[in-house]
Formats: sequence, C-alpha cells, structure tokens
Amino acid sequence: MKTIKATLFALLLAATTLVSAQGKMGGKDSEVQKNKEAVIKFNQEYWGSGNVEITKEFLADNYLNHFAPPSGPNGRTLMIGLMTGFKKGFSHVNVEIKAVIGEGDKVSMVKIITATHTGDFMGKAATGKKIVITIVETDVLKNGKITEAWAQSNFSQVIQSL
Repeated sequence: MKTIKATLFALLLAATTLVSAQGKMGGKDSEVQKNKEAVIKFNQEYWGSGNVEITKEFLADNYLNHFAPPSGPNGRTLMIGLMTGFKKGFSHVNVEIKAVIGEGDKVSMVKIITATHTGDFMGKAATGKKIVITIVETDVLKNGKITEAWAQSNFSQVIQSL
C-alpha cells in the first residue's frame, strides 16, 4: 500500500510540475502571439489603409526606427511623415505579409508592399508605374507597443527606378 501511495504521490507531483511548466510556457507563448498580432495589425492599418492614427496605438512614445536617415526625424513623426507623403504619391496600395516569426519580445516579418505611382513623391512626378517594395523587419515590443524597428528593404532602388 505504501508503494502505491508513493507512486501516486510521485505521479501527482510530476503532473503538477508538467502543468505548471505548460502554464508558464503558455503565458510566454501568448505574449509572443499578442506581439505578433500587434505587428500584423499595425502593418495592415498603416500600410494597407494608410492610417497614421494607428501610430498612437502601436508605437511607443520612445519608438526608435533604426533604418531612418540619421539626420532626419524619427519616432512617430517619421512614420506619420512617411505615410503622408506615400499616400500623396501612390495609390492602389496593398500590403502582403509573407511570414511572421516571434520570439521573446521580438517579432520579425517579411512583407511586400505594392502600389501605383500616381502622384508626386520625393520630387518624382507620377509615372503610373507599379512598384513592389520588399521589407524584412524586426520589431521589439514592450507592453504591446513597438519600441524599436530594424529593417532591410529595396525601397531606395524602387524610388530610383521611378
């Protein structure tokens, strides 16, 4: 009888440890999932709809864009200015999110933005050309807000080709 009780106790202890570990992982996984959802929603609203108000909801007050030109504005100001100019210069904008990977407080994504050059943008008059911008980006999040962003893209080459 003692052996059965000891075995049951050991099984109960092992099950409790397993459930506890899964709960901790579930919490971490759910935070990563929330971060991924925040980055996806931000990109769909910002690029897909041109909604600059979304920057207030998803970009932290101290947001730092590491791929911004070193001598220009940064933070929300940069992102609002970029989209304001982009909307004047391009129509039929679409964002396609190809991949999203999250780990810890970081979310990486590959996105493709397509648009048609129908207005003045960065000193270039409308050409009617369709553009394709490919961006690989990693964002850092804290409390559901993007605090930092790193990216590589073909944006400069696309603009030069207009």
